[in-house]
Amino acid sequence: MSANSTLDIKNKEFILVGLLLVTVAGLAAFFPSLGSNAQGEVDWISLPLVGFPIVVSGILMAFASQESRARKEILAGPIRLATLCFSLIPLAISTALFFDWLIAVDWALGYNEYALESRYHWMESIGVSWHVGMDGLSFPMVWLTTFLVPVTIIMTWEEKNGAVYHPLLLMMGGALIGVFVSLDLFMFYIFWELTLIPMFFLILSWGGKDRRYASQKFFIYTFASSVIMLLGLITLYFLQPAQDASTNPWVGDLTGRSFDIVTILDQANHGNLGDGIFLGMGMQKVLFVLLMIGFLVKLPAVPFHTWLPDAHVQAPTGGSMLLAGVMLKMGAYGMFRLPLALFPDALMHYQHCIMAIGLISLVWGAFVCLGQTNLKKMVAYSSVSHMGVILLGIASMQPIGYAAALFMMFAHGIISPMLFAVCGAFKHHYHSMEIGAMRGMAKFSPFLAVYMMFAWMASLGLPLLAGFVAELMVLLAYWAIYGWWILLPGLALAITATYYLWSMQRTIFEGGDEGQPPATLLGENPPDLTLPENIGMIILAFFTVLFGVFPFIALGMMDDWTVAFFEGVFNRGGI
Repeated sequence: MSANSTLDIKNKEFILVGLLLVTVAGLAAFFPSLGSNAQGEVDWISLPLVGFPIVVSGILMAFASQESRARKEILAGPIRLATLCFSLIPLAISTALFFDWLIAVDWALGYNEYALESRYHWMESIGVSWHVGMDGLSFPMVWLTTFLVPVTIIMTWEEKNGAVYHPLLLMMGGALIGVFVSLDLFMFYIFWELTLIPMFFLILSWGGKDRRYASQKFFIYTFASSVIMLLGLITLYFLQPAQDASTNPWVGDLTGRSFDIVTILDQANHGNLGDGIFLGMGMQKVLFVLLMIGFLVKLPAVPFHTWLPDAHVQAPTGGSMLLAGVMLKMGAYGMFRLPLALFPDALMHYQHCIMAIGLISLVWGAFVCLGQTNLKKMVAYSSVSHMGVILLGIASMQPIGYAAALFMMFAHGIISPMLFAVCGAFKHHYHSMEIGAMRGMAKFSPFLAVYMMFAWMASLGLPLLAGFVAELMVLLAYWAIYGWWILLPGLALAITATYYLWSMQRTIFEGGDEGQPPATLLGENPPDLTLPENIGMIILAFFTVLFGVFPFIALGMMDDWTVAFFEGVFNRGGI
């Protein structure tokens, strides 16, 4: 390489980093008070949890973006380590907020009340503001995201092209947190779409042989559904009564309306008092369907699920861990935050439809798992089945069912990354994803065999593990409303045990005393897990047990939110 070309690369890198720094300076200029809210309190959300991971990941990728392949390999180590260190900062902050180490936070909030709330003007002409806050619905998802990002980085420590791969994971984490803390519809939608970008490139650049097809299908399905959701959000915006900007500084100067979620929920709550129906029954039904389509595709539920198995099979391990652990939960989170809270009459009208979709997803997903020969595809379809449990909790219209659905989101967010971590390790060490390709794994890879058994047992709902609590609560709520129809969810749980035990028996225990290593190893001895993989697995296993034995750590906050939600939405003001 000539001296001029080397200088040119350095200049490009300097320009890229400079542009990022200018962007940060611009944010500071337009949002001079991002470090504190209107009350002078420290804003622990906007920069530490959302802005910091996104900006830092962009800067880290910029350092390696114009380098040669050899230079990227040299930079991969320092960037990987820096990414891990930076990812621990949001985790430390979210954990400290839970334990009141930074500031005393009362999570026993009323309906439509939020802790650590901060708000800043953004696009004043149309009523867009940077509005963030957390409650018992969003905080568990925020903590889960900050927890999974560093664990995923550790689990995939040796991933190729780590100079770009690991910062993408950090960026993904910041975008996901942005979804959960947004209290403005415009801001919510921006972060909703932003999460697609790093996941698309993770699948496209680090995926399997059909990664192009899988990444395009993932993007088309999720983007098309979000456009339908956007149509509902814009309609909701224009159906608000216009206000005078001189009396309400948060409404648009030109439109007299606001994208603020808190304001819209207050309007809906007032409109639904007594026998009132916010926006009328016909419009509630239309908007409910538009929003639910966007969220059901993201969840996903049958029949909108077909993008998920392809995305999981082709995605790299880290992409699958974040996709299953947090990204799918965006769909359920969006349901609780918007359509369920805004349109309770439409919810009651479509209650049995939601139950049917959840039941079909649960039972059908379990049956499909029985016919899979690809380990990762089996786990992907099991996610579809488990998302059906969340819909059953919603359809129950019972406080225990809603709390169970929230805890299922959280528990599955810890268990499913471990499932895909096991699948990724299997692929990495045995160069195959076929069930039965490796027989006698307990002999050659005892650590991987133990973690597989543990993750499989956690997913099928073994007592004292996190998944059991959520499934039991959903069944109790379902029985109270649908009676003996509970046999169908019970059948699905039995089938879940069947396909997990069958895959374990063929992979771990068969093969005789000598075992049968896969032909893809070309006669080499099968390796066991590396140190980073062991560390990641142990962390996930520990928290699966922790929240199974002490579910109240997270469930208490969710119970408080559920009680406030039912009092605010379904009690109709006590009238």
